Amino acid sequence: MIAEGAKIVRFRWLIVTMLALAALLNYLDRQTLGLMAGAVQGELGIDDEGYATVVNAFLVAYMLGGLVSAFIVDRIGARWGMVVFVGWWSLASACTGLATNLWQLGASRFALGLGEAGNWVASPKLVREWFPQRERALAIGIYSSAAHFGAAIAPVVMAALFLAFGWRLTFVISGALGLIWLAAWLLLYRPDQPLPVYDEDAVAGPDIVAERAEPVDDSGWKGWVAVMRTRAVWFYAVGSSLTNPVWFFYLFWFPKYLTEERGLTIAEMGRTTWIVYAAAGFGAVGGGILSGWFVGRGVRPARARVAVMGLVALVAPVGALNALEPSIAISLALGAIVAFCHTAWVTNQTALPVDLYPVRHLGKVMGIGGIVTGIVTIGSTYLVGQLVAVLTYRPMFLAIAVAYPLGVIAAYLATTGRSMADRESGA
Repeated sequence: MIAEGAKIVRFRWLIVTMLALAALLNYLDRQTLGLMAGAVQGELGIDDEGYATVVNAFLVAYMLGGLVSAFIVDRIGARWGMVVFVGWWSLASACTGLATNLWQLGASRFALGLGEAGNWVASPKLVREWFPQRERALAIGIYSSAAHFGAAIAPVVMAALFLAFGWRLTFVISGALGLIWLAAWLLLYRPDQPLPVYDEDAVAGPDIVAERAEPVDDSGWKGWVAVMRTRAVWFYAVGSSLTNPVWFFYLFWFPKYLTEERGLTIAEMGRTTWIVYAAAGFGAVGGGILSGWFVGRGVRPARARVAVMGLVALVAPVGALNALEPSIAISLALGAIVAFCHTAWVTNQTALPVDLYPVRHLGKVMGIGGIVTGIVTIGSTYLVGQLVAVLTYRPMFLAIAVAYPLGVIAAYLATTGRSMADRESGA
């Protein structure tokens, strides 16, 4: 039993490694177009308005993809779900290199968005299946951090490929990397791989292997109705909707703020802003380690996540000091603090439904949360663009400072009462 338990420990961390590589590829593929936009627009004769249409096609598909992915994951399981999602988005990325006009480019990015959303639905479910409660947030943090490190290295990797092969072949190569990942996943994660069961009451209990198949859901719409009748899913969606726009502000608008209002050149941006993405990567892991530490000391897992989110809510509002236009170094440091805090928040926010819902319903929870968050994020991104046009960026820093304090209230309310996981397990 001990030898079998050790084998499972090794295998579950192998799964997280594969999920981290998938997350890295996920961000590489989504950023490829933005990094080569000028060359693509020039060759295909697409103006900025057309480019915005292509970007919106991805965002809309990404929002809808969360819901579609929920159906897929709950019906065929997370293992096969990852096969579908990574294979789909890799082919979509490769097909982008074949586009000859605006509509083909938009269609390929729409397909990319549909597939990429599934990665963030299937990955938490795999963590729920393979990891004990005390390690789930850390596992989520590891693969989440890979996405942010991917964002940091994407400019270097894609620039090298672009200079060597041109934009069309760069898209094909990025897609091929995903297909290589897919082959490794099918080779390593066999369909007959048994899932572990953990003694959560033991301090370091042995892994017990259950000879059972990956859990899937056949409840149909009754299952969706059951999930939608729980308040936790809606408070989870509210918390995500409050804080997700903060990251998009720092991702899309903070660099523009530094160049337009603070006078940084593009070259200076390249040399300095990497620190924000690096901080995001470390925050994802740090948030997982901290909540795991709380769980190891007897705190109920869902409450441990909220405790870490509460600490974030105390620290993240310091980013509002950017409204005072401090020095560039301080502005970047404040941005890095917010990035670190946000990804620590997201790690624990993602772990909340993993703790509160049975594994067979996780896809539904992630899909519902993704739709609500996507609508709010698209709306807030549009609103920021309108406000920045008539105001400075400074009020934005003040407005987003309240997102985390309000979000932690929603997260706490999601954990009150008896969870769906406890009700179905009889706990």
